[in-house]
Amino acid sequence: MDAFRQRGCAIVGIVVDPVETNAELARDAGLDYRLLSDPDLRVIDAYGLRHVGGHDGHDIALSASFLVDGDGIVRWSFITRNFRVRPTPDDVLAALDALLRAR
Repeated sequence: MDAFRQRGCAIVGIVVDPVETNAELARDAGLDYRLLSDPDLRVIDAYGLRHVGGHDGHDIALSASFLVDGDGIVRWSFITRNFRVRPTPDDVLAALDALLRAR
């Protein structure tokens, strides 16, 4: 996490679960970044990430990672239907460093 913060990058998770579930998850997993609750899928829909009937018939979000600049523009993304497939921190840092160099 420090490598991201040193580059001025804030990390935020957005999930469909209610606030109480997020708080428990963050506490149990020892997360040191924010988890935001989006049970109505408003943000998830804004990014086109709704997976209809994805879990026990309930709509969920696709697994996604984004780098968003200070103006709110998505500069890099990784989206997958398989929640087990995610970019490594090194992959995201490499993308972030490339964006920072391009400035």
